[in-house]
Formats: sequence, structure tokens, C-alpha cells
Amino acid sequence: MRHTARPPLLAAAACFLAFGAVLGCAYAIAPLGRLDATALHGLASVDGPFIDRVGYVLAHSADPLPLMAMLATLFAWGWALGRRREALAAVALVAGANLAGLILKLALSHPRFYPMFGTEQVGADAFPSGHATSAMSIALAAVLVAPARVRIAVACGSAAYVIAVATSLLVLSWHFPSDVLGGLLLASGFFFLTVAAIREGAARRAGVAAQRAGLALSPGLGGIGVALLAGAGLIALSRAEELLAFARLHTVATATALALMAVSAGLVASATLIADR
Repeated sequence: MRHTARPPLLAAAACFLAFGAVLGCAYAIAPLGRLDATALHGLASVDGPFIDRVGYVLAHSADPLPLMAMLATLFAWGWALGRRREALAAVALVAGANLAGLILKLALSHPRFYPMFGTEQVGADAFPSGHATSAMSIALAAVLVAPARVRIAVACGSAAYVIAVATSLLVLSWHFPSDVLGGLLLASGFFFLTVAAIREGAARRAGVAAQRAGLALSPGLGGIGVALLAGAGLIALSRAEELLAFARLHTVATATALALMAVSAGLVASATLIADR
């Protein structure tokens, strides 16, 4: 094994161990399960026609058909840049993570009943969240395919996308926070395994044409990432009083949402750093 493959392998192991820990906390530790449900109940109380429409669109952007369309675009981009090994690895990453997620959803199916949800209980096969797995896998596939010069810009947009999808899943009450976190960790683990496999093979090389294409795309990709983050910040500022009132009323939900945002951004940042080495 090459020494360069060890860091991503260790990162993958950490993700899978964390996945198991989240599963155990959600299924086997009752107080933590109640906190999980309390957080979801609070976030599900965020409603409104605009929020529901936007959340619905964002959540469904991680459906199979949009996912395949985004993956095809990434594959074509990577192939055109001469990053063919990374383009093929991105396909393996997304396919592997989502297939594993589907199998785990069936194998780990477990009913979680909480009176606060009444007849609107979350399904027994919700862990890990398939949509969270899809969103993170395609986001990290973009980081993998992107040339080094534009990788930070791509990572900004990818992190914003993952945070938006993860938050939408909770606001729509499709998944518990633990389900979403499980999906994020699963996809991240597969990303690190993919990077380790690439490094174990032949060293990556990029041609001059690919570098020039990357430089040309950098401002546009950076602009997308900055625009997404700036838009989220402006929305938050415009509704600061409402957000503070919500935070005081739903402290657990607010802390959980912020933690998931931080974990999402942290996983994408870690993936970016390891991909850059």
C-alpha cells in the first residue's frame, strides 16, 4: 500500500465508525432517540408556501433521475478535461454509495414511534437517508472530478447544496436528523475509499489543456458557490427576528440544524483537503 493511500483509508474508517455510532445512538439509546425526534418536530414546524416549495424542489433534486443527470454532466466534464480516471471514479463513488445506502436501508429497517408525530411517523426504513446519501455523493463526486485550481470553488457550491438538501429533508419531516447524518457519513466514507483506490493505482496526471480549461471555469464556479452562500446569508439576515424567536422556542432543533450544517461543511472541506494532497 502506498503511504499516500493511508490518510483517505483512515478517513473512510472514521466515517464508517461514526456511521455505526450514529446508528447505535438513534436505535438503542432512548434519550438520544427522543432528542432526535424533538429536533425533527421543531424543524418540521417551519412552514410556509415558499419554504415548502423550495424544500420540495431541493429534496427531489437528489432523486435518481436528477442524480443521474448531474453525474452524467460531471462525467462529461471530467472526460473533456482529460481527468478520465477521476470521471470513472466519480461514477463508482455515486453508484457504490447509493447502492450501499439502499441495501442498508432494508437491512437496518427499524420502527421508531414517537407520540409527538401522531399518525405522521417517519418510515421504518429511513436510516440512512437515501436523499442525503445521494446529495453528498454527487457533491463529493464534483470535488473529485474538479481540477485542483477550481476545487475550492466547486467545494463551496457542493457544501451549499448538501446543506440545502439536508435542511430540506428535515423541514419536510422526511427523515430524522440521525438518518441524514448517516447518509452524509456513508457517502463520505465511499469518497475516501475512492480516493485511496485512485492513489493506490497509477499517479494522476493532468495535461496543459485541462489546466487551461480549469482556469477558464474557475471564476464561474466560484461565483456559483459564493452566490449560494451569500443568498443564504441574506435570507437569514432578512428574517433574523423570526430565526431568533424560533431558536428560543426550539433550542434542540436549532442546535441540531447548525450541527448538521457544520458536519456537512466539514466533510466536504475534509474531502477537498485530502483530494488536494
